[in-house]
Amino acid sequence: MRRSKKSARRRDRLITAGLSLLSGIGALTIAAALLSAAAVCGDLSDGAVRGMSGAALAAGCFACSFCAANRRRKNGLAAGFFCGIAVFCLVLIIGAATVRIFSAAGVFTKLLIIVTASALGGFKGVNTRPIFRE
Repeated sequence: MRRSKKSARRRDRLITAGLSLLSGIGALTIAAALLSAAAVCGDLSDGAVRGMSGAALAAGCFACSFCAANRRRKNGLAAGFFCGIAVFCLVLIIGAATVRIFSAAGVFTKLLIIVTASALGGFKGVNTRPIFRE
């Protein structure tokens, strides 16, 4: 039984979203583990650990948008921007649920880090050879 074009497009979008989400979570986990090991070995201050968590968040956002843009092969900046906004909303919800405090300075810094890294990942994903195609 053949699938319609609409059904095939929807399935491709869901696969792309799932694959990019998994790659972003994997990159974030690996970067956080490596940077936390470096923080423990180096006995770093709280400010350095906050910077490292921002770097891990940027790595996860970059990987997520890179995968999505590389798979779609068009509109890389838009794909990166939307991946960044989705990750930002997720980070904001998780932060509000765990910390129960809304800090305005941290939110805008995270937004800047996430959107910048995601846009760069989308730009780079479109401009490289297809890696994540079937």
